[in-house]
Amino acid sequence: MSRPAFPTASAALLVIDMQRGFADPESHMGRTRGVAPQQAIVARIAEAVALCRHCEMPVLWSRQIHLPEDVTRARKRLATHAQKQGFLPCLRGTHETELIAPIAELVDDARDHVIDKHRASVFFDTNLSTRLRMLGIDTLIIAGCNTEFCVAHTVRDAYARDYEIVVLEDAVAGIEPRFHALCLEMFGAYFAEVMPVGELAAWIEEPSA
Repeated sequence: MSRPAFPTASAALLVIDMQRGFADPESHMGRTRGVAPQQAIVARIAEAVALCRHCEMPVLWSRQIHLPEDVTRARKRLATHAQKQGFLPCLRGTHETELIAPIAELVDDARDHVIDKHRASVFFDTNLSTRLRMLGIDTLIIAGCNTEFCVAHTVRDAYARDYEIVVLEDAVAGIEPRFHALCLEMFGAYFAEVMPVGELAAWIEEPSA
């Protein structure tokens, strides 16, 4: 099936959770699980940001912030994802909520949108939907981490809200390689166009040629 012309006027880039809690070697996750995949996508994210800015597309960034006093987590009877992993990242008041330095340098405070969230999906109980509606966005280009958790939840929620979705396969990273690969396969099978940043650039340029 041939692809339709890419809608730059109604598309936005959403970069998910490139924070110290998920991408800093000195974070708890970095020390226990490693964050080499997350660090490896920084250059591709920078390329995607430059491309989208060149096409005058909005850029949105999400930040995960867990509340230490979260009673909903405390009253769970079954093990939470944090308990299964052995750590709870990005607690409010810690440096882990901050974007890593190379990513923070890409944020344009005058033009970009930063969405703080308390659950995996960037859509859940945030104003993301309102912002996208105000910006006239119907297509989301997704990058960031982690593929099998926050990225996957966001992709599914975006699809349920009828957004067109592009996942940049070389600009997303996961904790567990096999889950990362499986998620990319499922995204392509059901929810999104999955492609590298370079292919997105060609797709954007092609309709105007």
